Amino acid sequence: MSVVARQSIKYSIVGYFSTLVGIVSTVFLYPYDLDFAGKLQFVFQTAMLILPVVALGIMHANVRFFPKMSVDNQQQQLYKFSIVFIIANFFIGVGLLLLAVLVFPSIKKMDFWEYSQYILPLALLLALIQLSSKYISIKKRIVVPNIFENVFPKIGMIAAFILFVFYHSSEENSIALYIGFFVLAFFGIMLYLHRLEKVSKKINFSFLKKEGFGRELMVYSLYTFLGSMGSVIALNIDATMIGELLTFSEVAIYNTSLNLVRMITVPALGVYTISAPIIAAYIAENNMMDLKALHHKTSLYLFIIGVVLFGLVAVGIEDLFGLMKNGDKLLKGLPVMYIMGFALLFDLATGFNGYIISNSKYYKFNNTTTVALALLTISTNLIFLFWFKMGIIGVSIATATSLTTYNLIKIYFNYKKFGVHPFSWKFLHVILVLLVVLLVGYSLPDTQYKFVNLCYKPLVAFVIFGLANHIFKIIPIKEILPKSLMK
Repeated sequence: MSVVARQSIKYSIVGYFSTLVGIVSTVFLYPYDLDFAGKLQFVFQTAMLILPVVALGIMHANVRFFPKMSVDNQQQQLYKFSIVFIIANFFIGVGLLLLAVLVFPSIKKMDFWEYSQYILPLALLLALIQLSSKYISIKKRIVVPNIFENVFPKIGMIAAFILFVFYHSSEENSIALYIGFFVLAFFGIMLYLHRLEKVSKKINFSFLKKEGFGRELMVYSLYTFLGSMGSVIALNIDATMIGELLTFSEVAIYNTSLNLVRMITVPALGVYTISAPIIAAYIAENNMMDLKALHHKTSLYLFIIGVVLFGLVAVGIEDLFGLMKNGDKLLKGLPVMYIMGFALLFDLATGFNGYIISNSKYYKFNNTTTVALALLTISTNLIFLFWFKMGIIGVSIATATSLTTYNLIKIYFNYKKFGVHPFSWKFLHVILVLLVVLLVGYSLPDTQYKFVNLCYKPLVAFVIFGLANHIFKIIPIKEILPKSLMK
């Protein structure tokens, strides 16, 4: 088995483990103190918002220019320059923030400023960790960096929460412990890099002057920054705005429902990773017929998997909340689950729209649309929060509207440029089955035991999905189950 295949399988296992840790902690742990859980999530997601500004796209440049740098064995020097660049940019940013506080003292009233002592160092650590992860990925090693990048933060949040809630430590010490896990992650990933490739102490940035490479590097990094900034804002602005304009408890309530429904998108990562090189080949060969067939099949399969998972969550979520600590408060986030759930299902139904664009000569269009997505997300959030005063429900409507609009634009673009779209008539069959499952699920009688309800309702829903697929032949099971299992 090749290194790429082995790393891909291990990466998927780590990814699912990370998702499982997140779901278990969301369901069984964080409801014990929604306010503190919301604070931890606010600190992390606000740091994620700042991350692109700290890095300014330099981490992606290490991947983009690696072949060019490796000719003269200068790849380590580019990596070291990137570290210096990120740290210098961080301190410039902190200086500008302090200046802004002097000019606009009202900043001190923001939750961001109150927790800036944690948010700012965390943003710097995240930038350095992601930079090192990108550099290591060039060597076809993605599993260990994924552990440091994605698993450590979840374990750190759990440790900080337990320390605060069950051992009654101070909020300051608990959040400091959380930040400490990122420090450990950074040193861990650096040690792993040193094991793969001994990093020399020599520093020589003369490569920047060679053939105007410094300018080329900065132009590419800034252009990449624009695209990544739009995506990061769209994915993280909701929790930050809830924390600033509502309460930290509502951050946790919102994220609990969102994290439960987000699990329907987990299988998409593996499918997109596998499909990316195939898409690139089809576009290079101008093979639109096979591209369209692949687009239809993957979109349908991802949509069906998403619909099944969403149906199981939807019919059991009220009973799940009934078993959870502070479940009555979490019920406030039930509309968030439905609104974001349908938006994410549509996202799955559109398939790898973005991959088609990014692997074509129109790749710059993706950056333009992600910036537009960010602006649309911010503006709609403000409208639903300030104008309609709809709280976390308004935030979910705003985010869902932005995501759906973004996907519609990409569908239209791909259809005009390549003549491909992801939909077929089978989608209608799947939607009808989902509606039947939801109607039946909510019509089923409740027993006096919440746990029994939680088990039997999703089971009935799963049987309905299975029977519907057998009757209508929506997808052949033999194509999606491993051959060894079929034998």
